[in-house]
Amino acid sequence: MKLETRALSCALLLAAAMVLSPDASMAKGAQSPYDSIYVVLKDTYLRAAPEENSARKYPLAKGTEGVMLRWCRGEFSFRDWAYGTLSQRRKMLKSRVCEVQINGKVGFVDAKFLDLM
Repeated sequence: MKLETRALSCALLLAAAMVLSPDASMAKGAQSPYDSIYVVLKDTYLRAAPEENSARKYPLAKGTEGVMLRWCRGEFSFRDWAYGTLSQRRKMLKSRVCEVQINGKVGFVDAKFLDLM
């Protein structure tokens, strides 16, 4: 009986810590930027290369969901991402250009046009 009460107390304490954690309600997405899924914030294009003036490959409409990052220029700090708030993660996206995949198409996009789903 004593052991069951202790186990229940530990479980309740852990659940309360998760609910009261400031990052629990604010952090959106996975623990890695590459395991997260994104939505397009503004009409833009997939490009053939990371450079802004590279050829446009495919239009991306605002509201398109299911964008997955493959890799980015500048690399992310995985620690900062994992422990960052939603606003911190959004700030990290603003300064990167990433190769992404959406609906079987692969190309580059400025990550400032993406948001976490």
